[in-house]
Amino acid sequence: MNDLEYILDFVVNLGGRMLGTGANLERVNDTMNRICLSYHLKSISIFSLSKTIIVSAKSSNNISGTRQIAVSPAVTHLEKLRCLNQLSRKVCTETPPPHTLAMLLDEAEDVQEYSLPVIIIGYIVALTSLCGIFGGSIGDMFCADVITIILFFITRLLNKPNINHIISNALCMWIAGTLAAFFVLADIGQHFSIIIITNSMMMLPGIPLVNAVRNIFCSNEMNGILEILKITFETMAIVAGLCTSIYMFGGLIQ
Repeated sequence: MNDLEYILDFVVNLGGRMLGTGANLERVNDTMNRICLSYHLKSISIFSLSKTIIVSAKSSNNISGTRQIAVSPAVTHLEKLRCLNQLSRKVCTETPPPHTLAMLLDEAEDVQEYSLPVIIIGYIVALTSLCGIFGGSIGDMFCADVITIILFFITRLLNKPNINHIISNALCMWIAGTLAAFFVLADIGQHFSIIIITNSMMMLPGIPLVNAVRNIFCSNEMNGILEILKITFETMAIVAGLCTSIYMFGGLIQ
């Protein structure tokens, strides 16, 4: 491989991994462009969507190259994104030898993962606090926490075969609504609506929505509109799953 191929490989893979950890598309495009410029590439052309990145450029001696990758479904991981951003700044300022870029990218992704108990405790603390803010009782907090733990494992299970988020959101919210109804029926929880609102906070795509709106205001209208439509359908799936559980079991708690 020549230097141009190493650089383009690095650029598209870095961009893909940034998108896959929750980065904004406009920020990813800017990062890829800056890296190409730092290596004195010219005729830079970048085409990117949430699922595809294509980069083409010429080296200083007029050798042309193009790289295209498919982006994995996004799973927000802010620590990995921080390391990838740090790597991009390092590459732009230091321009390390192109053949070392792949190794640097692998090292940047080698971040310490939180253990499963720590992640679950984090969810419990967050959802318990939200339930209290919404006016829930101790029983409501307990129910919300139990449902959250169940949804956490179900979500992990559904992510393995890359099931569409629209389907997984509907299924998870149906399960949450059903469990909440039976908890209230068993007099463990007191407020069905508070339990459900609390659990829905775990499902709402907050960061993708912010990224989509930013794309629109940063002249990436097509990508922003497509992402907003996707988020809208995912949110509608949450509502559909909840409404189905209420239709099936809501009469038990009235």
